[in-house]
Amino acid sequence: MNVVYFIQQTLNGLTIGIIYGLIALGFSMVYKAVGCLNFCHTVSVMLGAFLSYTFIVDFSFSPWLTFFLVIILLLVYGWAVNHFFFRYFTNTSKTIFMLVAISLSGVLQQAALIIWGPEARAIPNILGAGNIDIAGAVFPVQSLLLFLISLLSLIVLLLFFNRTKFGLSMRIAAEDSEAASLMGVNVELTRSATFAITALLGGIAGFLIAPLFGVTIDIGQSLALKMFVAAVVGGVGYLPGAIGAGVLVGILESLSSAYISSGWRDLIIFTAGIAVLAVRPLGIFRKSVTKH
Repeated sequence: MNVVYFIQQTLNGLTIGIIYGLIALGFSMVYKAVGCLNFCHTVSVMLGAFLSYTFIVDFSFSPWLTFFLVIILLLVYGWAVNHFFFRYFTNTSKTIFMLVAISLSGVLQQAALIIWGPEARAIPNILGAGNIDIAGAVFPVQSLLLFLISLLSLIVLLLFFNRTKFGLSMRIAAEDSEAASLMGVNVELTRSATFAITALLGGIAGFLIAPLFGVTIDIGQSLALKMFVAAVVGGVGYLPGAIGAGVLVGILESLSSAYISSGWRDLIIFTAGIAVLAVRPLGIFRKSVTKH
């Protein structure tokens, strides 16, 4: 086996995998907060991608200004989606919540189709051209920057949850909303923040993935099943597991394409997910059932 080629493909998988981890983290955060899966989450990926294209290509904004605008707009979008829709269904059955999420996803996708049209779009190399050499493997500078932005986003989120009072309140409310309420935590506010932050994560992922995969209306849907697999295999509701499983999915995807066939890539990922859950139904990173 060509070791250099293996390293290169692993690095490629690591780059896309950490972006997958951002999206899977959003799935797990909402599940941990309200006990339901938000299948509308992938719309935020689509919005992040299309807003990035609009600002960079149509308005000629810099990538960094675009990144900042995507963050702000997706935070507002996430708050609005919860305030006007999801907060009315968090105390209903999981089935109703998921049906609302799926229906809202369809509505928003149709709205995006009307606004941007069905054409696929491509974002040019926005974060630097050229390559760097890592252990003999050629790695694009843009991919390295995408990886670093993803990693920095995760670090900032980790610091927010562990070092800020509001972040700690969100964690307490997600673990036990009744106990948190008795402690004076505004549970409704923390849930709004959860939806805003998960939309932010999806938007960042859309910004990062657009130069790699292009921009299409179904960009979020095309990733949805993989992210669902990552969230469940990592231990649904277990946030570090979502990130770790996302990275594993990205690496498996890259190596499968390189050594077998891109046509078999998704089949291998979904089969591996089924096999893992057959052995570890709680996910590969969880050791016991936790209360949500």
